[in-house]
Amino acid sequence: MSTSLHETNPDIEVQASYVDTEKLPWIDWAEGHQIKIARLNPSTGQIVFFIKSRPGAFLPIHFHPGTVIVYTIQGNWTYDDGWNAKPGDVAYETAGSTHRPRMLPGEDVIIFAVVEGALVFLDDEGNVTEIENWQSLLKKYRDHCVKHEIKQECITF
Repeated sequence: MSTSLHETNPDIEVQASYVDTEKLPWIDWAEGHQIKIARLNPSTGQIVFFIKSRPGAFLPIHFHPGTVIVYTIQGNWTYDDGWNAKPGDVAYETAGSTHRPRMLPGEDVIIFAVVEGALVFLDDEGNVTEIENWQSLLKKYRDHCVKHEIKQECITF
């Protein structure tokens, strides 16, 4: 006999969140990259978003204090460490890992990522140059909507 969580805990209401990503804008991010933010969680710092990148583009070297899961939707990319991600592949980045993703020739690369925490960008000497977290990405989203006179759709929290 199957028992649901609601049957065992009637005081807890579990609800799913739905995001119609077609309503969300692509926002210019780093050179050669745009983002589409699906969810920001101020309680945990989690960022759920898409990144669309031009072929040949790369992101500056960065690390994540928390884990990151990346699902490749379109195109090919690499960290230049022996593997190339293609559509359908999943990369799991451990907390504290450092890398510099590079988009391979061909079509635009589109990935779906779940970031626990932040993206900490570094210069060639290892100094922090920028930190992207849920607050900075929310500001970029709001600024983009104001600039382009776009109705702000709800980014779930």
